Amino acid sequence: MRLAALFFGPMLLVMAGPASAGDKMPDYLRELDRPVNAGDWTLQCNASLVCQIIGVVTPPRNHVGVRTVVMIDRGVARDARPRLRMAFLDSTGALAVPPPEDHWRLIPRGRLRREVALPLGFGEREADGAYRASPEAAAAIIAALRRWPGAAVHNGERVIARIPRGNLDRLMRRMDRLQHPARPRLTDAERTEWLKEYHYTVLRAKTAEPGAVPDAVEHACADRALPNRPFVYRIGPQHRLWIAECPEGNHIFMHPDGADPIHFKLRNAAGEIRRHDYAGFGGDSLLAVQLPRKGRIDCGHWAKFGFSGQAFEMILHRRYDRCRLVPYDFWPKVWYPTSWRYADAPPQMEGMRPSRPRE
Repeated sequence: MRLAALFFGPMLLVMAGPASAGDKMPDYLRELDRPVNAGDWTLQCNASLVCQIIGVVTPPRNHVGVRTVVMIDRGVARDARPRLRMAFLDSTGALAVPPPEDHWRLIPRGRLRREVALPLGFGEREADGAYRASPEAAAAIIAALRRWPGAAVHNGERVIARIPRGNLDRLMRRMDRLQHPARPRLTDAERTEWLKEYHYTVLRAKTAEPGAVPDAVEHACADRALPNRPFVYRIGPQHRLWIAECPEGNHIFMHPDGADPIHFKLRNAAGEIRRHDYAGFGGDSLLAVQLPRKGRIDCGHWAKFGFSGQAFEMILHRRYDRCRLVPYDFWPKVWYPTSWRYADAPPQMEGMRPSRPRE
């Protein structure tokens, strides 16, 4: 796809050239990009035809109880089997409950006959705190959730966690139609125009010696004094990056050696400035940026960028429009490159042809 990110501004937009004003995204790609809700469930596909479903109940008002985040994804092959993961959250969005035990079961709720409790079939805890069900357990659980009016995770004595409710069957059937339409939805010309491969090589960032803070960074907080000393990173042989924490959100400055810092402005497709709440580097040397939705930081956009030596390239874009205190790592992926690598490491293949994210 020609445009990797619609809503990021000057320097970040260097990663891909903008489409001309006359370009119109094909309807099929818009349908793939559009999230669809059914009760607590949300279906999100992307232009590589990979589809994801996330389900989680709203946080309880009394802050009592554990919620299950259920994540379903399926590859593009017609015979691909859905994969299922679960994570357990408290009312604040933090990972909750001890590691699941073998005797935990998924039980039906409501007036059901001849339905039996199902084993979860979990493997070891994964890096983000979720547990992946075995293929056999995943198939049985998804089939049950498609027909049961409600469910819960039970340990034989009491309910451990609530399960999302809603018409999961409708979203699974929509996933089928989107991934495998009865007729081709894109012409050869549209595929050539909109579906392209991206391969990025990025540099590793490291904390730099602070030194003197440039005036532009010092006065980033609307001409008020910085509440904390800004962070500075060496992101390339000739570039540093400053992050100033301000009450209205973090400010990002690219600082080429021997030149003045450049203040990033994050913009949407219409050129409007988008406020971002958090910006910072993690142990993966990628710049993470969080754009809240309607002032809420528990929903919106979560993106990561790597610096190529010339520009920031988008490595990951997640989006979740429902404000339910879910960790970013569980949000659906809406864009990532075909492959990317650190300059000193082999490429990490994702194997997709990306499309334009929706704002």
